[in-house]
Amino acid sequence: MAFLPAARADFGASAETLSLRRFKWLIGVALLPLCWVLVETFLVLLQADTLAARYWQSPEFAAFGLGCFAWMVLFFGFRNRAMIWLYVAGHELTHALFVLIFRGRVSQIHISSGGGHILTDRNNFVISLSPYFFPFYTAVAIIVWTILEWVLRETGPLNPVWLCGSIGFTWMFHLTFTLWMIRRDQPDVEQNGRLFSFTVIFLTNLLLICAMLIFASPTATFVGFGLSLWENAASFGTRLVESLREMIVLGRDWLRG
Repeated sequence: MAFLPAARADFGASAETLSLRRFKWLIGVALLPLCWVLVETFLVLLQADTLAARYWQSPEFAAFGLGCFAWMVLFFGFRNRAMIWLYVAGHELTHALFVLIFRGRVSQIHISSGGGHILTDRNNFVISLSPYFFPFYTAVAIIVWTILEWVLRETGPLNPVWLCGSIGFTWMFHLTFTLWMIRRDQPDVEQNGRLFSFTVIFLTNLLLICAMLIFASPTATFVGFGLSLWENAASFGTRLVESLREMIVLGRDWLRG
């Protein structure tokens, strides 16, 4: 959606060699074990610091869940062209933001409910995949909340329940539209290869979820998460070999009847 075929001619770095695409495919394969390890670590984080610590019973978690639910009702029950236009706007502005981060220049931004694109002099896989892992409107909500806290600091602290609710609403906006759009032929995904793109998108989104849980939970820490991730990664090879051996034994027993 971000770069229309006509715009790619102005996008010098988009045309990738076959060898580079194969290299990205190999990276995608290499990232698959990391995807599994991160899922394991996320489940540990979810169980230990959200369920066991009863954070899910807090007003903040309830507000986050209510925000997620409210958007899902709108998305599945009342999706319309205005919502799609908002998604396209966030999608293209995210591309533009990451172009600027990488010191590129954006010469044109086109946004409509039927699609969009940007014209720029710089591209890489981070720029092209950024809308699929960077929740643009969640970032806007956090910035607006920060400004309001600074402006209204003399009246007392704002209730964080409203921030959690807005994060849940906007993050679910990002997740649902990402899943809805990624099933279609997306130039952003195709130009980097599907395996590489999907693994990068999966890893970055799951890392974002973990980061939100750590920020919100009173018991979770980034140090604890990192140690758990390291332990799961260090034991992955051993556990994989043991699982393969068990599968071989079961296969032999089944063939012998």
